[in-house]
Amino acid sequence: MEEAESVRTIDGSGGDDGIDCFKGQTQGSITIFQHKFFTGRLNHSRESQIQSSYETAKENHPGLERWCLLIALDFTPKEQQWFEKTIEQDAENIEVDIWNESKIENLVSEYDHIVDRYFQQSTLAAGRKANEAIEFLSGNPLEQVAGAGEKMTEIRSDHSHWGIEYHYDSQEETHQVKADPEFPIELETSFDIGEEKLKKLEAGEKVELSPEEVEKLEASPSAVIPDDAELSSLVIKPSYQDIEKEVQLEAPSIGFRRKLTLEVSDISDNSISLSTTDTGLDLSFTYFEDSSEGTFDYNVDFEGQPVHEVYESLDLLKSLINADDFLMRDLEDDKIVFRAESDLDTLPDELSLLDEFVTNLYIIESKTGTSFTFDDWDELDFENARIARDLLEGKETKSTIETFSAELEPGFDQTLVDEIDGDGVIEGASINFGGFEILVLSQYIEVGDVELEIPKAKIKNIDQVEEAADTGSSVSLEMVPIEQPPKMKAI
Repeated sequence: MEEAESVRTIDGSGGDDGIDCFKGQTQGSITIFQHKFFTGRLNHSRESQIQSSYETAKENHPGLERWCLLIALDFTPKEQQWFEKTIEQDAENIEVDIWNESKIENLVSEYDHIVDRYFQQSTLAAGRKANEAIEFLSGNPLEQVAGAGEKMTEIRSDHSHWGIEYHYDSQEETHQVKADPEFPIELETSFDIGEEKLKKLEAGEKVELSPEEVEKLEASPSAVIPDDAELSSLVIKPSYQDIEKEVQLEAPSIGFRRKLTLEVSDISDNSISLSTTDTGLDLSFTYFEDSSEGTFDYNVDFEGQPVHEVYESLDLLKSLINADDFLMRDLEDDKIVFRAESDLDTLPDELSLLDEFVTNLYIIESKTGTSFTFDDWDELDFENARIARDLLEGKETKSTIETFSAELEPGFDQTLVDEIDGDGVIEGASINFGGFEILVLSQYIEVGDVELEIPKAKIKNIDQVEEAADTGSSVSLEMVPIEQPPKMKAI
């Protein structure tokens, strides 16, 4: 917390230039703190917001030395991988840091005056007061009851959302504190148990574990389990496990229907969240028991998937986005359990490019029998896939390829040499290539014989072309277009 002493804030009402708080000088060496209050998992929209904040900070502050994200959740392994790939690997000379939920809670909990001033209704304050109350349970029974009772009354008044109750049994001289909070609690545990209990867990039955069986137990909020608490037993009672729903998504306005298998990802007091399984398109739907109105979100990660599956996933996503509204029907009882309106009119730019690329790959598969597995791709893959599709469909296409590795027709290399001027420039030439191949996602795609029309270009390897003309050998033609790109068409 010492770091906060020299931190200054920015009023972002007129645009914050990528700064929430900072240390240093905005026009010099600077450390930027970016705040994101996301309590749910990272979806595509939230990832885009984080990336946009980082890019804005980097663009507007050349002296950026450190960029720190403050976020109210702990990343899953998949979210951490996204952050490392998108932010940390791009940082180069910028130090990137994360203050996540656990770190922020641990820092704040060390300072009682901060908790008292800013977090009086929080789990941190309630947990600290509960600990103080339990400390009374080691003295005179009357003092214990009076002291702990007063504190529990205070907690019940200030923190009703904890649902805390205190009980004292005068005959048994036992004390018990119970909590039934109105907010979600996340527990992470590992345990060593026998086959019998394991089978019960797999069947979704309640299981009680002894302290010896529990190897690790962590909670969020961390105040749920006091640091000095001793575990007497741990009871696990699954509220849902491996529950799947067969549903049908329908968009009547565009005549769309698609059957899906969704799994229950979360159940709260009045809502149910469903998500897709085993697909690179992560669709999530949340609806409420007292209403069919709900929310819809998505995330994409297609790495390692066959292109035809990526194509189908994007087709589904486009249908949901393009529909004015859509609904979900539970196929078990044929009732509508969910409806929502699309928040987007079109695919975001990055997904539009992805959709065009995947469509081109899918058509190339259908024309050549080549099978693509989706992997990291770049601008060259994108352009080459477009050119390959156009040529395979017999269309004329503009070429962005600078290096051609294909065999020229016999004797044509000498004709080519005659067309090149003293500066290595060729103008108004037409060249035929036999068995032309284009590299897409590390695979060479043969598109057949093509004709290349060169309005004007600079030949980079004139010496090799001249030598090939003398020896009659094949040659790789390397050139840089001048003013306008060459055109290609199938012949």
